[in-house]
Amino acid sequence: MPLPDPYVDEPVSELDPEIYKLWLQARENADGWTREANRLKQRLIDQVGEASAGTVHGEKVIYYRYTDAWAVARLVKENPDLAQHYMVTREEEVFDFEQFRRVHRDIADRYRTRSFRSAG
Repeated sequence: MPLPDPYVDEPVSELDPEIYKLWLQARENADGWTREANRLKQRLIDQVGEASAGTVHGEKVIYYRYTDAWAVARLVKENPDLAQHYMVTREEEVFDFEQFRRVHRDIADRYRTRSFRSAG
């Protein structure tokens, strides 16, 4: 048996059904094009190989250069025995938002975020 909707009494606004339909179509098309763009990008990366750039008719059209960034999380995950020797404990200062919200709810509420997503 499904749980009752906890948002059954929230305020709602009636939407233009045509705009909603177009948004769904656009989102679906965007997702499809993103997948296709990523697939083609991977093919280009494969073609570049170890080079730093790719050309079309001799003109550089893409760059695939190394940066000063590393995939540290992946390194640690794939090499846990080695990584354990380089793990350090650090003290960290963090903002206690829950305490702030209890004392300054009016200010905190101005920074509340909203999420936009499809119900279907």
